[in-house]
Amino acid sequence: MSVTENSILMEIPPRLVSVGGPEVHRMIPYAKKRMVGPFIFFDYFPATEFAAGTGINVRPHPHIGLSTLSYLLEGKVLHHDSLGNKQLLTPGDVNWMTAGSGISHSERTPEDQANIDHRLHLMQFWIALPLEHEDRAPSFTHHPQKTIPRFKVQDADVVLIAGSAMGKKSPVEVFSDLFFMDVQLQQNKEFFFDPEGQEIAFYIVKGSLRVGEKNIPPDDFVVLEQGSPLHVSASEDSQFIVLGGTPFPEPRHIFWNYVSSSKDKIEVAKRQWQDKTFPQVPGELDIIPLPENAL
Repeated sequence: MSVTENSILMEIPPRLVSVGGPEVHRMIPYAKKRMVGPFIFFDYFPATEFAAGTGINVRPHPHIGLSTLSYLLEGKVLHHDSLGNKQLLTPGDVNWMTAGSGISHSERTPEDQANIDHRLHLMQFWIALPLEHEDRAPSFTHHPQKTIPRFKVQDADVVLIAGSAMGKKSPVEVFSDLFFMDVQLQQNKEFFFDPEGQEIAFYIVKGSLRVGEKNIPPDDFVVLEQGSPLHVSASEDSQFIVLGGTPFPEPRHIFWNYVSSSKDKIEVAKRQWQDKTFPQVPGELDIIPLPENAL
């Protein structure tokens, strides 16, 4: 199949959002494209310099009906959740937290980083759960960098963070058909990937790419027509992520940090967070209150 700029469904510009520190770049949900496969949320935290005594401080907040994926490029982040897990995330690691029926967590700069000048570069994603897993028991798994598949294909260096692609499978447990790759490509080299009918999108972390004759700048989230192969060439040394999967047959509702096929379940979770019957992070009393309006 010929891959040209006509394969591009849309280019989504970032929205700047504050989440307990410097602004992040939010790609989805977007008014004209709520999801890509099961991916329903993507925040990109650009490489940011922090002075000693500063850092991120995302207080406890709840989730239902989704899995969160945190992928760190630079820095350190301390995860703490209502199951009692405390986990330090370092570059190349993957934290995968499945909310299911309900989990809350906080994310902060660890003390040893906060006391010195440091950098942070991070991506976070929400992956909606299929109907049969929406109410599953919450869980959390940490995957060190050394356990994540890394391989060379064509002219690219690929990290398969989650899902299955190119004959490989990540050890990260997922609950639907999806793929999520971190790709590095040298100048004038090409990368081709066929999603085999699934939805697909990519985001440039650094450098610049071409699709056909179209130059793609950094910071746009590019969604291709469903099933279109991705064929890019690098205008310079580049790093980009590729994600997607099989879309769900039914829509998902989203309010704040809640995702569900049922609006009623979201209303229940809202009341539980307000009256503090929702699972709480042990020892953390300063929580983020339920907003009046949200996504």
